[in-house]
Amino acid sequence: MRSSGEIAPPALASAGPAAPTDAPAWLFGSGPDAAGRRLALLCLLPALVYIGTLQFDFVFDDNIVVLADRLVAGPWNAGEIFGSQVRVADVTLGYYRPLVTLSYRFDRLLWGVNPAGYHLTNLVWHILATALVYAAALGTGATRLAAWSGALSFGLLPAHAEVLGWIQGRVDLLATTFVLLAFLALLRAERRRGAALWGWSCLGGGLYLLALLAKEAAAPLPLVWAAWELSSSGGTSPRKRLVACLPRVIPLLVALLGYWTLRQAALGSAVQFPTSLSPLGLRLLALFAVIAEYGRILLCPDLGLNLHRAVAVQWDSPTLLSALLAGATLGGGLAALWWRARHLVLWAAWLLLMLTPPLLFIWYEFAPQSGFLTAERFLYLPSVGWCVLAGALFGKLLQPGRGAGGRLYGWATLIAVLAAYAGLNTVRLAPWADAAELYRAILRQGGQSVQVRLDVHNNLGGVYLDRGEFAAAHREFQAALRLSPKYVFALNNMGVLFIRQGEPAAALPWLEKAIRLRPDYADAYGNLGAAYEALGDLGRARAAYAAGLRLAPASTRLAAGLRGVGGAPGISPQGKP
Repeated sequence: MRSSGEIAPPALASAGPAAPTDAPAWLFGSGPDAAGRRLALLCLLPALVYIGTLQFDFVFDDNIVVLADRLVAGPWNAGEIFGSQVRVADVTLGYYRPLVTLSYRFDRLLWGVNPAGYHLTNLVWHILATALVYAAALGTGATRLAAWSGALSFGLLPAHAEVLGWIQGRVDLLATTFVLLAFLALLRAERRRGAALWGWSCLGGGLYLLALLAKEAAAPLPLVWAAWELSSSGGTSPRKRLVACLPRVIPLLVALLGYWTLRQAALGSAVQFPTSLSPLGLRLLALFAVIAEYGRILLCPDLGLNLHRAVAVQWDSPTLLSALLAGATLGGGLAALWWRARHLVLWAAWLLLMLTPPLLFIWYEFAPQSGFLTAERFLYLPSVGWCVLAGALFGKLLQPGRGAGGRLYGWATLIAVLAAYAGLNTVRLAPWADAAELYRAILRQGGQSVQVRLDVHNNLGGVYLDRGEFAAAHREFQAALRLSPKYVFALNNMGVLFIRQGEPAAALPWLEKAIRLRPDYADAYGNLGAAYEALGDLGRARAAYAAGLRLAPASTRLAAGLRGVGGAPGISPQGKP
């Protein structure tokens, strides 16, 4: 009999979810006290490893997305929040994630502009996701020891360092948490009939919609659930099982349709994604190369940072051969699980299916020249499957009948892996403690795409600019512009640099070029207005501020600038600066 809160479908009782082990009874017994200890350790150990993140600052685009976005910092407007796509400095990105915006607004109410509070929120979400991995593993037939080992592996996995070190890792934390909650609700529905079945199924659909509103990567959940229905069919034919699962799948499809409708209204297109220009065939070929890269990250994490890496793929014989070998290995592995441990097929499918959005869509450059972009944060949701599979392996090592020596080896292996994870996380998170050191560490890495180096040089220059280290800021902005002379963010920041140095006339060419290249760059208009204001040319200052306000009507900074030079928001002067 399972203790309260540890669910498992009765159909899997033969798989041995409550089989006895030689694990310590104080931790893996069936009583409520042991269940409480398991949960406490699942919460405490990741908290101890990641507690240092509370000292981290805002990095990358945190200052813009979290602090300066009017949807977060401005007046409450639910229609605008749910009707807008993600943007950075008034540049739209093609993502639709209103739930994340709401979470940032809530943090702003709680913590103001203190980054420690935002990092604490991220840590709480991660601990919740870790506990849900444990519940999901139990619900699909894992032993307590295997489920606990897998969940703790998830809680300490080094590949999660970026998600916990960066406030904007919130998107993955929210999406994963709500996907797991939806999955658990569907497991409950599987054990119900009538109104209760539909109640739990609709709850699962609602939670799935919340996951989608956090990040598009949650989309494959219906396919993952279908994999579970097929693999857990027992003596029922797969066809009958799929028909029987319709009450659980229909709410998921309704939620998906609702999400696409909201996305269509906000973006003007339900299928608009930032994608590479590479042909679909090349992307499909690249799947295996990118999967191999992610597998390497999971098996052998890098000692240092590995935020982004470009994986080049070409139409050549070695690539085709490696794709065939990778495909055969994946197919063989799934077949072996189907015949030997069918309840684990779900988690292998979870790993692969949840990787499909970043594999197929989230690439930024033309792949044959610069490679397909990989990022560790894309692994957060897929790694749930990986960690449950790892927990099953640990459970196998610690199963009864291996003798005292075998069990001792199993426990030593588990403890060594978890300790290595904890130590590696500490090392990998160290650069995040200081924004400038983080950017310098990224620049020291090899294999970074041009876009990543552009952003990092520009962000590092911004840190130096805020610290008053103007020579260092100038050096970094120039480094970005050497990589791309038309990089408008660095052009704008060069203008800001000269304004702060008391040279507004020198700022004008930089800001004007940024505006010529990107006429909708409201922030650059604001800085141009500030430059003209410093020069005493109030007419051109009013025109610049007004032009920016036409592009970003809710900008309090532009409105204040216009008022400061004798203009009035809403009454735009004629002409262009």
